[in-house]
Amino acid sequence: MAGPADPAPRRRVSRSAPGGHRRQRGIALILVLWVIALLILIAVGLTADQRTETSLASNQVESARFRALSDAAIAFAVYNLAAPVNLLQEELAGLESDLWVPDGSARAWRFAGEDLSIVVTNEQSLIDLNQAPRELLRALLAALDLPPEESDALVDAVLDWRDPDDLHQLNGAEDPDYAAAGRPHGAKDGPFDSVEELQQVLGFDPALFLALAPVLTVAGSASPAHLELAPPLVRAAVEGTTVTEVERRLEQDAGLDLIPGAALSNRGGPLYRIRVSRAAAGERGAPSMEALVRVEPGLTPPFRVLWRNLAPSPGRAPDLDEHRDESGP
Repeated sequence: MAGPADPAPRRRVSRSAPGGHRRQRGIALILVLWVIALLILIAVGLTADQRTETSLASNQVESARFRALSDAAIAFAVYNLAAPVNLLQEELAGLESDLWVPDGSARAWRFAGEDLSIVVTNEQSLIDLNQAPRELLRALLAALDLPPEESDALVDAVLDWRDPDDLHQLNGAEDPDYAAAGRPHGAKDGPFDSVEELQQVLGFDPALFLALAPVLTVAGSASPAHLELAPPLVRAAVEGTTVTEVERRLEQDAGLDLIPGAALSNRGGPLYRIRVSRAAAGERGAPSMEALVRVEPGLTPPFRVLWRNLAPSPGRAPDLDEHRDESGP
């Protein structure tokens, strides 16, 4: 006798746990958001790189343009200095230019749509750091109204730096003094290779260096030549007077009716320092080109560039008293 038939097997229905689909959709949404965020980061990075490259390229183009403008300005300044005065008077007649005297005055010059400022200084009219005697160096610092005690210490430090021995000047600085000040390089005991080297001499802070740099050289002589072409600070040091007195006298002389061309009879040379900057960019930090050239008439080209330096414009030297009030004596 047959027993009761087995019930048909039940069909198993798979069901997801409650909320499973929502979790999957949430995870997918998070992944999508992460991908979007990653793509945004990549896009931002590419945009920033592009802007940086564009800025670098623009800076390089601007730097190359300013170098080319500076080379043209240096060549024009040399032409003005090297050509005979009579020839220049004929060629410059009717032009917006004149005969230049290398006395450190700024000259305006327009070229390729740019307004430039050119300053030409006779290098032999500056004070040589390697050959100037103690009295001249002391008079130079006195012209800046530095106290005698401070001037003596600074001058002796310069003498100790440039002399070949390690003997200590009365108020100078040799290796032990530099070591005590945390400067392991010590005194050089040799001549200055550049004016910038003065910043390494003990006691010369940035404010004092900026005030002195325009009137110093390492390519001059024991006594500045062509004093009539020297900056007011050099004249004050040589004459033992103040810069204010020299500038007052120069203003008076400028108002006199001099013989035409008399001021051009002596323009110094053959070494000239030429600084070129944009006329509208006199603020501190604007680029400028400075070069030392030797004018050699008759050669092609009629000058040789001994060195050139592309650097921020020095602008106005900071006030010495203000600087010392901040950093101490």
